[in-house]
Parts: sequence; structure tokens; C-alpha cells
Amino acid sequence: MEVTGILVKQTAIREGVSKSNGNPWKIGEYLLEVPGQYPRHINFRVSDGQVGRLARFDSLIGKTVTVSFDIDAHEYEGRWFNEINAWGIMEYINQTQRAANMVAAQNAGSAPQTGAAPFPPNVDANGNPTNQGGEGDDLPF
Repeated sequence: MEVTGILVKQTAIREGVSKSNGNPWKIGEYLLEVPGQYPRHINFRVSDGQVGRLARFDSLIGKTVTVSFDIDAHEYEGRWFNEINAWGIMEYINQTQRAANMVAAQNAGSAPQTGAAPFPPNVDANGNPTNQGGEGDDLPF
């Protein structure tokens, strides 16, 4: 599942050492605000592991992001508890920002530094289809 919103803050961090293998572990909790008439908040966990995910999440606090996560529930003493575990995050860049970044990159003679995927070959900066029915399209008719 993916949700786009503002990464508000880190709400907690826990760390320790695994009893089974002795490796250190770290888990951070973050708050995502989902905009709307009545903004909603999602508190989710991120396991750092060996890949430095917490640093990536920390660097995006205050920005609009798209968070990918899994939702699961577990039972404890007859009560059920939800777990929301994030496994990915991307800074959200709307099409206007993306177009401006691409123009700036072309003027500077380099690739855009946004981390965003480039436009598909048949879509312009405004998301409108291009090359419809003209030469070079790959349609068989």
C-alpha cells in the first residue's frame, strides 16, 4: 500500500541487540500527515537493518513523500493490534516541479537530480500524450 502525505516527525526510536544472533537492531517510528478537509495521521515503523533506512526517512522530514508500507495485525491476550511497517519512501514531486527540474537540468547540461523517474517517452511535461498518430509510434496499424 502507498500513501502520499507530509512526513511530520520521528516519534520514537528503539534499538537493541538480537538475542538469537547478537546483531544490533534499530526501529524508528514516524508520523505521516495525509492532507484533506480533515487531515489524518498515520504512525508507522521503519526497521533500519543494515541499509540505513532511518537516515533516509530522517532526511525527508517536513517534505511531501509517498510511503510504501504493509499493514498487519497480531493477537495478544485476546486483543488485536495493528502494525504498520514501512519498507520504502520516495520524495513526491508533482509534474510541474518535475518539468521545472528537467528544464533546469537541460540548461545546466546534466541529468535531473530529483531521484524521480523521467517522463515516459509518449508523455510531455504536463502529462499530455504526445506523438499520437504521427510517425514513429509503435502501433501496428
